[in-house]
Amino acid sequence: MRLETTQFCCDRRPGEEPLGREVPCLPGPPAALAKTRILFVDDEPSMLRVLKMALRSMAGAWDMEFVNSGEEALLLVEQKAFDVIVTDMRMPGMNGAQLLNHILRLHPHTIRIILSGYSDLSEVVNCVGLTHQFLEKPCSLDDLKNCLKRVTQVKSRLTNEKLCELAGSLKNLPSLPELYLEIAEALQSPTASAQRIADIASKDPAISAKLLQLSNSAFFGFSHKVFSVDEAVQLLGVSVIQSLAMAVPIFSSFSRTKCPGFHIEQVWEHSLQTAILARRIAGHHLDDSFLGEQAFCASMLHDLGKLILADGLPEEYAAVLQESRDTRTPVFEVERKHFQATHAEVGAYLLALWGLPMPLIEAVANHHHPRRCGLQEPCLAGVVHLANALQHSVKPQPHVVPSLADPEYLRYVGLEQQFQGWRAEFSASLAEAAHTA
Repeated sequence: MRLETTQFCCDRRPGEEPLGREVPCLPGPPAALAKTRILFVDDEPSMLRVLKMALRSMAGAWDMEFVNSGEEALLLVEQKAFDVIVTDMRMPGMNGAQLLNHILRLHPHTIRIILSGYSDLSEVVNCVGLTHQFLEKPCSLDDLKNCLKRVTQVKSRLTNEKLCELAGSLKNLPSLPELYLEIAEALQSPTASAQRIADIASKDPAISAKLLQLSNSAFFGFSHKVFSVDEAVQLLGVSVIQSLAMAVPIFSSFSRTKCPGFHIEQVWEHSLQTAILARRIAGHHLDDSFLGEQAFCASMLHDLGKLILADGLPEEYAAVLQESRDTRTPVFEVERKHFQATHAEVGAYLLALWGLPMPLIEAVANHHHPRRCGLQEPCLAGVVHLANALQHSVKPQPHVVPSLADPEYLRYVGLEQQFQGWRAEFSASLAEAAHTA
């Protein structure tokens, strides 16, 4: 594959938005002093020369290697571990999908990124599940740097290697069994509509996350970040979603017996009700409808980390849940004790791997501690935090220790009085939503 060297370093195309701003401070311990190890693989020597030249300013933070074949890359990863691998797709001998399949099997903690100038639906099928993100050539230097900075900084905050491997190896997330069957039936129907698929997907955190990953991938060439499931389905189209669902397992069902004490119905109900409250807080009380739609999406995703832990580490997570109930301690505090991380950070890490918009990642990461955002006005993480606390207060769930609103945050953003007045109003809102659902 050929690529003009001037294309790689050029500014982004007209109308194309950047992949994201610089990575903000996310929760967790300080990043380790060790350099991030990144392996670049491309069969074009000219492309490797451009990469070396363009990224030499990052030599203080990144330890970079450059090789021109998948075979050479595999030999190198046998000698030392890499945090990230960035590979071309079409190469003679071993192509990018084959290389990443080996990397997933041998080193599931490694972040896997495709940087390629060619893609069609068959290549998407080959790469879904193997690739965390797809970047399209020509790609601006800023976009490439920001992508790598985002995923490596979020990874540096998740110090438990077992959790990194768990999130890194995920191809999909488990859904509520009833909704999984519902969307599977809809996707098999020749008359399936985009609205029908969006209506089902928008009720389920796992299905929402996967569709947002696909729609935010450069595989499909959309020029802006996608924040809503409705838009994701409209942009991808029913036929593409159907093709992917038939070819690879982009959706799956959660086994209710897998993790004792974990009730996926409670996570589903809590996420959906929190999303409804967050949209109302932002759209009605803060008079910001755009923030309201982002808050709905972020609230649907805020507890994804619980699904990851319950599905991937069922015995350990069952013990965490039991300790939370026995000691009346919020589950995120017990998670920190056992895993040195919470479900908020695990979920944020997966969303960063999958290339979702940075505001959603921040909101998920900080939904228990919105003051970390440092804003003296309600931000996306703050809205999710308030909606999360209100849902726990208005409709507490059996055997779940509620997460309370941070009183210092309420004072910080000046919402103490309003928050107390929202409870009665939101009790009625949730009752009405449940009646019409």
